[in-house]
Amino acid sequence: MADNDAMAAVDCLAPLRRLAPGRCLASIGCLAFLAFLAFLAPLAAYNAAVIRLNDESAEPAEREAVDLLMQSAKAGFGMAQHMLATLYERGQFLSPSQPLAVHWYRLAAEQGDAAAQLSLATQYYLGRGTQQDYREAARWYEHAAEAGDAGAQYIVASMYEQGLGVKPDLDQALVWYNAAARQGDVAAELKAREVVARLGAERGQ
Repeated sequence: MADNDAMAAVDCLAPLRRLAPGRCLASIGCLAFLAFLAFLAPLAAYNAAVIRLNDESAEPAEREAVDLLMQSAKAGFGMAQHMLATLYERGQFLSPSQPLAVHWYRLAAEQGDAAAQLSLATQYYLGRGTQQDYREAARWYEHAAEAGDAGAQYIVASMYEQGLGVKPDLDQALVWYNAAARQGDVAAELKAREVVARLGAERGQ
């Protein structure tokens, strides 16, 4: 049975026209294999784009690389979406566009890309490519912080301390300063001590 499923999966590659109608779709193994190929397509396009963009030969195929990157990003590949956003933000290989950077950062961020979440939060924080929105900035910084980004953890702590985009909450500020401090952020460690002292003074300890 396993051999038959494997053969059916192989049959689905190039010689689809040789298969009897319905044979491929009737095979669960074949459907799984086609799903795997669908995943590989945007990944392959992304890898090809990266290779071309890093090509230092006399004639790097930049336009082709950007087209491949766009193809991968539109297919929903998060790494491609993040990279495309960065190129739009920096105006590298593409005409600069902060709104398009925000668009692609958001798509990558929604897939859990912590670096994209951090970048999207910064766009909201600065009002770059979108309306300035500290609440949205805090939300996306916190997603990145939860994913373990020390820089985001420090920023979230600062926003809780100041009440910027969130309700002031020194306890939450302390949680995030400590999280960043555990990753070696010396400034966060100093801020954590300050917050502990403030909390102690407020609570008469």
